[in-house]
Amino acid sequence: MVKAKSKNISDENNFFSPIFHKESPIRNLLIVAGMIIILEILILVFIPLHHFSPLVEALTVSLLLILSLSPALHFFMFLPMAQRIEEREKAEAALKQERDQLELRVNERTAELEQRNHQTTLLREMGDLFQACTSKDEAYPIIANFAWKLFPNMTGALFIRNPSCTDLETQASWGDWPNGLQAQVIPTNDCWALRLGRIRTEAEFQANAVCRHELFPGSGHICVPLIAHGETLGVLYLQLKESLERKNQFVKETETLALSLAEQISLALANLQLRETLRFQSIRDPLTGLFNRRYLEETLERELRRAERSQSTLGVIMLDIDHFKNFNDMFGHDGGDAMLRELGVFLQKHTRGSDIACRFGGEEFILILPETPIDVIKERAETLRCKVKEVSVHHRGQLLGSLSLSLGIALFPEHGTTIDELIRAADQALYQAKQAGRDQVVIANNR
Repeated sequence: MVKAKSKNISDENNFFSPIFHKESPIRNLLIVAGMIIILEILILVFIPLHHFSPLVEALTVSLLLILSLSPALHFFMFLPMAQRIEEREKAEAALKQERDQLELRVNERTAELEQRNHQTTLLREMGDLFQACTSKDEAYPIIANFAWKLFPNMTGALFIRNPSCTDLETQASWGDWPNGLQAQVIPTNDCWALRLGRIRTEAEFQANAVCRHELFPGSGHICVPLIAHGETLGVLYLQLKESLERKNQFVKETETLALSLAEQISLALANLQLRETLRFQSIRDPLTGLFNRRYLEETLERELRRAERSQSTLGVIMLDIDHFKNFNDMFGHDGGDAMLRELGVFLQKHTRGSDIACRFGGEEFILILPETPIDVIKERAETLRCKVKEVSVHHRGQLLGSLSLSLGIALFPEHGTTIDELIRAADQALYQAKQAGRDQVVIANNR
């Protein structure tokens, strides 16, 4: 029973609370109506208007009501309405400002996502091109092109360690990199990022441990080491140009992108280097550095087909070292290997770009000379025979003696039209040179 009564009282309070709320229009109207009634009673009681005419009485009452009710209307009706309108306008302005800020953040976020998607697309395209590269020299221009697209307002370069690991050589550059520094070489120890083995940013306000290779000293730069499979390949260098107000955020974003680029470059160059090493091992003789017999047969077959199509000549020179067995017996196999190694270096220095020098086997070597007349081939062979005498072979501090060569020449199509025929003809000419006393050049007999 008590609970029911309390509930009824609560319901009544809930019913009347909107009416008597401070900002309720009904409350304000009741207040104004009450004031009108009170004023009417006061006028009737204290002001004797019955002595005047009805018109004067009505005008007087109206004037008194207007003068008395104006403050009440202002404070209880017009002022609350104005405050509500002002509050509503403020709320709408705050909502609009919040909506504009939200829209601005959405646009900034959208632009950031679009930029990241663009960067991801560029990195993926660069990776696809890396897969199609056959050497590091092909990859360097690709790196420069995509680095410029990823960092359009920055200058940078790619430094790669030389084989001795003592210096860094510029292999690619972009932006406003000076033309005079296209082949820049800097000592490895000049870069603190390589010393520390991690990315390093040098801002313009830092003064200690500054890399000596900085392009514009005092402006700041980012260095990212290129590391793959535990081996340091080089460093990615980016020159900072942003204003100091945006530097912190800009550097953070640039570092993140530079790390992604450096990681992809490192893996690509390491894979290309491994591919080049495997290819070198598959086609090169490990002792002399010349092409091996497998590569000789593949290349000779290709050059024969080309010479046949173009109706041109193809020369083959077979040569070997005179009295090589005596060297082996006197100085051992290590001495013989030293002599073969020096001959390989000699042949690499004295062959044209179109010529192909191969180790055929043992102390025998073959030179392939595309589109070369027989008289030029003989002249080249005589030059080799004479100049090889100037080679001095040292092994373990001991001079092994001078070299002499016997050489046999065969020419397509006069002496053969197949690989076997040309090599057999050159071998027979070489045998004739040996029989004739060695240290001479012999041209094969026509078929």
